Amino acid sequence: MSVRSGASAYECHTETVTWFEASEQHVQRGRSTTNAARLVFRRPKTSAGASMVLHIVSSFVGLITAQLHTKTDGAVFRLHYRWTTSFCFLSCALVSATEYIGSAIQCLGTGNDAAPKAVNTYCWITSTYTLNTATINGSYYLSRGSKFSGIGTPGQDNTVYHNYYQWVPFFLFFQGCLFYLPHLIWKTMEGKTADKLLQGLQFNAMDEEGEQKKANIVKYLRDSRGHNMVYAFTYLACEALNWLNVIVQMLLLDVFLGGVFLEYGLKVMSPEIRSSALHSTFPRMTKCDFNYYGTGGEITKTDYLCVLPQNILNEKIFIALWFWLTILATITAVEVIWRVAVAASPVVRVQMMERRGKLVADPKLETVLRCLPLGDYCLLEVLGTNLDATNFKDILLTYSNCNDNSVLPNGDKTYRPYSHLDEVDSEAVMEARV
Repeated sequence: MSVRSGASAYECHTETVTWFEASEQHVQRGRSTTNAARLVFRRPKTSAGASMVLHIVSSFVGLITAQLHTKTDGAVFRLHYRWTTSFCFLSCALVSATEYIGSAIQCLGTGNDAAPKAVNTYCWITSTYTLNTATINGSYYLSRGSKFSGIGTPGQDNTVYHNYYQWVPFFLFFQGCLFYLPHLIWKTMEGKTADKLLQGLQFNAMDEEGEQKKANIVKYLRDSRGHNMVYAFTYLACEALNWLNVIVQMLLLDVFLGGVFLEYGLKVMSPEIRSSALHSTFPRMTKCDFNYYGTGGEITKTDYLCVLPQNILNEKIFIALWFWLTILATITAVEVIWRVAVAASPVVRVQMMERRGKLVADPKLETVLRCLPLGDYCLLEVLGTNLDATNFKDILLTYSNCNDNSVLPNGDKTYRPYSHLDEVDSEAVMEARV
């Protein structure tokens, strides 16, 4: 009896342990399932295209924002390789993300049925066309209830083919690369000369080794005097290349869009022809002919009506590009003319150095700056752009063997540029005392 009881107790204990282990495994499986569910729940529901666009946009923000680096070019120069390049790349990403505008092209079949996918692909990779009914007999179609601009009868109306839209992302990317090219050339030719010469003094004006670093800069300027012409001419050539690049880009865009880009902005600004200019250049609705062999072996031609949602975005991008390139070409032309004037006028160069160092040059310093070679002046200007006025003034005076006292005109130590203000202040003080 006791043996059976012991056996029963043993069996009961075994069953209890087995049930406990099974329960523990079930709990662990439940925890793993819950963790997996949490992982699935926490996963962001974003598509691959959206992730790509967000990644590209964040990269462009890093390109545009100011970074801690040595400035070796002007503000107009940076408009080309920072802002314009970023705009072209961002536009390329937006046009490529067709999920935000639906299908890039959608053709309509007979009745209310949509065209097969093969027809959409064919019309996208070949080209579509519109019929210019406005200049010939547009009133004929309007009187019969036609509401679609560019939809007419083939053979009777002027046919305009549109085969640019599938190349828009590639062309915008190519444009961005061309706008970055002058900066790449200048960056390669400059070779971080200014950055090595400054030795980090542009980031820390109160450096403990500032005097030694300024002495090193002066020594380099004296040793390389007259040997920096390549530095100056390379920068001037790259700025001229920026202007030439803008002009060439506008001509390429005109060819790409079928000869309508040069006057595109002017037409859009005109209220009378704004709508027709937008719809004729970037039509929303076009036609496409699809030929295939029928059941009897003969060629069957089907005419499809196609909707291009992407052109809604294209027209905004290219109108913004027209205004921006026009402004950029004007600003760059003025900048190039200013650079040539500075290179040809020693007086202007003296005034620029005075403004950088916040000083008034005496005859000795003015003579040194007038006789300064153009390449040395360009290098000094880069240094003055990155350094504060005090450090640049010390470098300029040491380089020209001048001191603070000789900066005053005619060696007059009592000279004050605004001495009349001192007289007014002293008179006011005397009146207050009386």
